[in-house]
Amino acid sequence: MRGRIIATALALAGVSSLLAGPAAAAQKQNGQVMGYVTAESRYGGQSVSGPVRRGPQGRLEVRLPGGTWMECGTSCSDTLRRQTVDFWRNHGGRPGSVGGDGPGYLQFRW
Repeated sequence: MRGRIIATALALAGVSSLLAGPAAAAQKQNGQVMGYVTAESRYGGQSVSGPVRRGPQGRLEVRLPGGTWMECGTSCSDTLRRQTVDFWRNHGGRPGSVGGDGPGYLQFRW
């Protein structure tokens, strides 16, 4: 009887470790750099690059040049562009300007 109890406990431990494997791998991947994005200004010749990772909630985040991690919006490169090279254009940096450059999904390149 004791042998069966021990065997059952060992089998359950083995199954739980198999089920926890993918979850643990996904947990370990959080916070690691997955790649890099480059953002180019729509109003000048500036560009900036930054790493991308999965944040604690599982959503993508991009690191700004100052070291702050910011959750990606439309795309990570668009978020990086809006928060760095086009920041003042998007936040009304000139007197009399409305600010903002639209939703960011329409781009025409010639």
